[in-house]
Amino acid sequence: MQLIRILSQGIRYSRTWPTKPELNAIFPENKVIFLTRKGVHFLPVLSVITALVQFKLLGAEHLGQIIAMMLFLAALPLQGFYWLGIRADNSLPPALINWGSEIREQIIKHGQLQSQPGSLKSYFDLAKLLQQAYQQLDNTVMRRWF
Repeated sequence: MQLIRILSQGIRYSRTWPTKPELNAIFPENKVIFLTRKGVHFLPVLSVITALVQFKLLGAEHLGQIIAMMLFLAALPLQGFYWLGIRADNSLPPALINWGSEIREQIIKHGQLQSQPGSLKSYFDLAKLLQQAYQQLDNTVMRRWF
């Protein structure tokens, strides 16, 4: 049950995190989310094609290894969602807490805070705040931090 909770948290986190190019240099989330999304689309098909080619070349005596490799390739996106789920629950370092507080102050200053989020404790809280900032603030305000 813990694994399912972490995977679902990772999926929610990948949907919440704003995938903006200026965040690439600071956070690894953009790369992990991009690769995980591509993996969800392409790796199951690739695993079936690879299994068929191996079965054709190696025959039925290697069926166990072929199935193991097929399952490994098909399950790789789960590793990305697992990493994102763990990352979402990690607590923020003090520098990012201060940075998030500055962003929240800018949203309040512009009078556009839709919902008052609680204090920043985790990366998931930061993702929600960044998403809200990108939706409500213009790019000139956001570029100040990047």
